[in-house]
Amino acid sequence: MSDFLEWVTHGAKRGRFEMDSRAAVALAVMVGTLTMVMALYLILISRTAAQGRTIEQLQAELFRLQRENHQLAVEIAQESAVPRLWERAQTLGLVPAEEIEFVGRSE
Repeated sequence: MSDFLEWVTHGAKRGRFEMDSRAAVALAVMVGTLTMVMALYLILISRTAAQGRTIEQLQAELFRLQRENHQLAVEIAQESAVPRLWERAQTLGLVPAEEIEFVGRSE
C-alpha cells in the first residue's frame, strides 16, 4: 500500500498521474467490479423495499377483511336471534301451529 501512496503523492506533486497499462487495466477492473456490486446491491434493496410495501398492503387488506368478517358474524348473529326470527315470521304472516300431526313410516 505504501507503493500506492507513494505513486499518488508523487503524481500529485508533479501535477499529473502516470500510469502504466497494467495498472490502468487493474483500476478499470476494480472500478467496474465495484460499480457492478453497487448496482446489484441497489437492485436487491429496491426489491426488498417493494416486497416490504407489498407485505404491508397485504396485512392491511387482511386486517380489513378480518374486521369485515367479524362485522358479518355480528350481523348473522343478530338476524339469527330468536326474537328477530319471530318478528320476521309474523311479518310473513306465519303463525304457530295449533295442531301437529306426525307422519311416520309403517313398519
